[in-house]
Amino acid sequence: MLNKHTDCGSCERSRNDIFRFQQYPRGMFIPKEKCSQNLMCFVLKGEVWINSAEHPDMILREGDCIIQPAGSTVEFRIHTPVESITYMFDRLQNVCDLRFNGHMDYAATESSSSTVMHICDPLRIFLVGIKGALNDGMVCAEYMRSKQTELFCLLNCYYTLKELSAFYAPVYSNSLSFRYFVMSHYHLARDVGSFARLGGYSISTFRRLFRETFDEPVYQWMMKQKCRGIYEDITTTSTSITAISAKYGFESLANFSHFCRTNFGKSPRGLRSK
Repeated sequence: MLNKHTDCGSCERSRNDIFRFQQYPRGMFIPKEKCSQNLMCFVLKGEVWINSAEHPDMILREGDCIIQPAGSTVEFRIHTPVESITYMFDRLQNVCDLRFNGHMDYAATESSSSTVMHICDPLRIFLVGIKGALNDGMVCAEYMRSKQTELFCLLNCYYTLKELSAFYAPVYSNSLSFRYFVMSHYHLARDVGSFARLGGYSISTFRRLFRETFDEPVYQWMMKQKCRGIYEDITTTSTSITAISAKYGFESLANFSHFCRTNFGKSPRGLRSK
């Protein structure tokens, strides 16, 4: 028998909110609940009925896995005793540019509906290992993050782009709809607060969704768009410098000139003459 010489559960760096191993008895009903994060659900044993907008009135059996997106509501009824692993995440992890961009491009050009994916043998071995680690209290933050990366490596290696696109479809739909809102409205927003209000979001929720979708802080992204717009207006149009300054909300031409010198190394008129 192996002895464990560490107690990860009492460490301040422990993480028990990434993977969870759960057991449910036959007949148990789990009423509708809103998902606070995206989650992958892997059925290791048993049979369960699930009902959600993404997976309506469906039976999941041993070897099935699905994704429920953040903000969705889902209910379960346990038909036979169930064992499952749940993985909770904010965004899909990119461990390979080629594969990540590949299934993103596929999702953008092909219509994929939510699907149930079968757990392949390498993924099953991984999940059994996660079950053992969780049961043994192995919740070290670094270990959990490494297992998170391993999960996406396995998904990339053993499933086709078409399969991954369909599997990730619920997450894409949330991300793409938020992305569409951002790209359609950013020119109307003067700051992060007004941007959030345009979409009916709290500032904290808007910041979180933005980072998950664009992988950078919203203020930094807005500054890039502002710089790009100003540069293009100055160098490719005949609009007056005064009008461009007013368009982007500067209180004076002096402030506008200072902004241009800081970000472009030249005054507005210097950029235009160049």
